[in-house]
Amino acid sequence: MNRKEKRQKIDQAIKDITIPFLREKGFKGSLPHFRRQNPDRINLLTFQHSLYDTKFVVEIANCPPEGIITHWGQEIPKNKVTAHDMGYRLRLGSEKHKKDYWFDYGQKSFFNNVYKKLANEIIELWDEAESWWDKDPYEQKLKK
Repeated sequence: MNRKEKRQKIDQAIKDITIPFLREKGFKGSLPHFRRQNPDRINLLTFQHSLYDTKFVVEIANCPPEGIITHWGQEIPKNKVTAHDMGYRLRLGSEKHKKDYWFDYGQKSFFNNVYKKLANEIIELWDEAESWWDKDPYEQKLKK
Protein backbone atom coordinates (compact mmCIF):
# COMPACT_ATOMS: atom_id res chain seq x y z
CA MET A 1 0.00 0.00 0.00
CA ASN A 2 1.45 3.39 -0.94
CA ARG A 3 1.56 6.51 1.26
CA LYS A 4 -1.48 8.10 -0.41
CA GLU A 5 -3.61 5.01 0.27
CA LYS A 6 -2.43 4.92 3.89
CA ARG A 7 -3.29 8.62 4.24
CA GLN A 8 -6.81 7.94 2.97
CA LYS A 9 -7.19 5.13 5.52
CA ILE A 10 -6.07 7.26 8.48
CA ASP A 11 -8.29 10.14 7.38
CA GLN A 12 -11.24 7.76 7.20
CA ALA A 13 -10.50 6.36 10.67
CA ILE A 14 -10.31 9.91 12.06
CA LYS A 15 -13.65 10.74 10.38
CA ASP A 16 -15.29 7.56 11.68
CA ILE A 17 -13.88 7.52 15.23
CA THR A 18 -12.27 10.80 16.31
CA ILE A 19 -14.54 13.41 14.73
CA PRO A 20 -17.75 12.04 16.33
CA PHE A 21 -15.90 12.26 19.66
CA LEU A 22 -14.88 15.86 18.91
CA ARG A 23 -18.51 16.70 18.12
CA GLU A 24 -19.58 15.22 21.49
CA LYS A 25 -17.03 17.51 23.12
CA GLY A 26 -18.53 20.59 21.42
CA PHE A 27 -16.12 21.06 18.52
CA LYS A 28 -17.18 22.41 15.14
CA GLY A 29 -15.25 22.39 11.89
CA SER A 30 -13.95 19.83 9.45
CA LEU A 31 -10.62 18.17 8.73
CA PRO A 32 -8.08 19.49 9.42
CA HIS A 33 -9.33 22.39 11.64
CA PHE A 34 -11.71 22.32 14.62
CA ARG A 35 -12.86 24.97 17.12
CA ARG A 36 -14.76 24.95 20.41
CA GLN A 37 -16.11 28.30 21.55
CA ASN A 38 -15.98 29.03 25.28
CA PRO A 39 -16.94 32.29 27.02
CA ASP A 40 -13.30 33.25 27.68
CA ARG A 41 -11.43 31.49 24.85
CA ILE A 42 -11.64 29.29 21.77
CA ASN A 43 -10.06 25.85 21.97
CA LEU A 44 -8.38 25.02 18.66
CA LEU A 45 -7.37 21.62 17.29
CA THR A 46 -5.62 21.01 13.96
CA PHE A 47 -4.45 17.80 12.30
CA GLN A 48 -1.20 18.28 10.36
CA HIS A 49 0.20 15.51 8.17
CA SER A 50 3.87 15.21 7.29
CA LEU A 51 4.63 15.95 3.67
CA TYR A 52 7.32 13.27 3.62
CA ASP A 53 6.20 10.46 5.89
CA THR A 54 3.21 8.47 7.16
CA LYS A 55 2.86 10.60 10.30
CA PHE A 56 0.67 13.37 11.61
CA VAL A 57 0.41 15.60 14.66
CA VAL A 58 -2.61 16.93 16.48
CA GLU A 59 -1.84 20.50 17.49
CA ILE A 60 -3.94 22.29 20.07
CA ALA A 61 -4.04 25.95 21.08
CA ASN A 62 -6.28 28.58 22.60
CA CYS A 63 -7.17 32.00 21.31
CA PRO A 64 -9.27 34.90 22.57
CA PRO A 65 -13.03 34.45 22.10
CA GLU A 66 -13.21 37.05 19.35
CA GLY A 67 -10.26 35.87 17.24
CA ILE A 68 -6.81 37.41 16.92
CA ILE A 69 -4.71 40.05 15.25
CA THR A 70 -1.35 38.60 14.21
CA HIS A 71 1.89 40.39 15.06
CA TRP A 72 2.00 41.62 11.44
CA GLY A 73 -1.50 43.11 11.75
CA GLN A 74 -3.68 40.51 10.01
CA GLU A 75 -7.09 40.12 11.60
CA ILE A 76 -8.29 36.52 11.87
CA PRO A 77 -11.90 36.20 13.01
CA LYS A 78 -13.06 33.59 15.50
CA ASN A 79 -14.61 31.39 12.82
CA LYS A 80 -11.37 31.24 10.77
CA VAL A 81 -8.58 31.02 13.36
CA THR A 82 -6.67 27.73 13.53
CA ALA A 83 -4.07 26.26 15.86
CA HIS A 84 -1.44 27.13 13.25
CA ASP A 85 -2.23 30.83 13.68
CA MET A 86 -1.18 30.69 17.31
CA GLY A 87 2.41 30.98 18.42
CA TYR A 88 1.95 28.87 21.55
CA ARG A 89 0.51 25.38 21.04
CA LEU A 90 0.93 21.79 22.13
CA ARG A 91 1.25 18.63 20.09
CA LEU A 92 -1.11 16.12 21.65
CA GLY A 93 0.80 13.22 23.22
CA SER A 94 3.97 15.25 23.80
CA GLU A 95 3.38 15.54 27.54
CA LYS A 96 2.65 11.82 27.99
CA HIS A 97 5.55 10.66 25.80
CA LYS A 98 7.90 13.47 26.92
CA LYS A 99 8.93 14.24 23.33
CA ASP A 100 7.64 15.93 20.18
CA TYR A 101 4.95 13.33 19.47
CA TRP A 102 3.85 12.19 16.01
CA PHE A 103 1.15 9.60 15.31
CA ASP A 104 2.72 7.10 12.87
CA TYR A 105 0.31 5.20 10.62
CA GLY A 106 3.08 3.57 8.58
CA GLN A 107 3.82 1.05 11.31
CA LYS A 108 2.79 -2.55 10.91
CA SER A 109 0.21 -3.82 13.35
CA PHE A 110 -0.36 -7.58 13.43
CA PHE A 111 -3.15 -7.71 15.99
CA ASN A 112 -5.29 -4.68 15.17
CA ASN A 113 -5.96 -1.96 12.65
CA VAL A 114 -3.26 0.72 13.08
CA TYR A 115 -5.58 3.41 11.68
CA LYS A 116 -8.35 2.71 14.19
CA LYS A 117 -5.74 2.35 16.93
CA LEU A 118 -4.37 5.85 16.26
CA ALA A 119 -7.82 7.42 15.92
CA ASN A 120 -8.65 5.95 19.34
CA GLU A 121 -5.31 7.04 20.78
CA ILE A 122 -6.33 10.67 20.20
CA ILE A 123 -9.37 10.01 22.38
CA GLU A 124 -7.23 8.25 25.00
CA LEU A 125 -5.01 11.36 25.20
CA TRP A 126 -8.00 13.69 25.63
CA ASP A 127 -7.33 14.49 29.31
CA GLU A 128 -3.94 15.90 28.27
CA ALA A 129 -5.67 18.25 25.83
CA GLU A 130 -8.35 19.41 28.28
CA SER A 131 -5.77 20.02 31.01
CA TRP A 132 -3.56 22.03 28.66
CA TRP A 133 -6.47 24.11 27.32
CA ASP A 134 -7.52 24.91 30.90
CA LYS A 135 -4.10 26.21 31.92
CA ASP A 136 -2.94 27.87 28.66
CA PRO A 137 -3.44 31.65 28.79
CA TYR A 138 -3.23 32.22 24.98
CA GLU A 139 -0.50 34.82 24.80
CA GLN A 140 -1.82 36.55 21.67
CA LYS A 141 -2.99 40.04 20.84
CA LEU A 142 -6.66 40.67 21.44
CA LYS A 143 -8.77 42.28 18.76
CA LYS A 144 -9.54 45.93 19.46
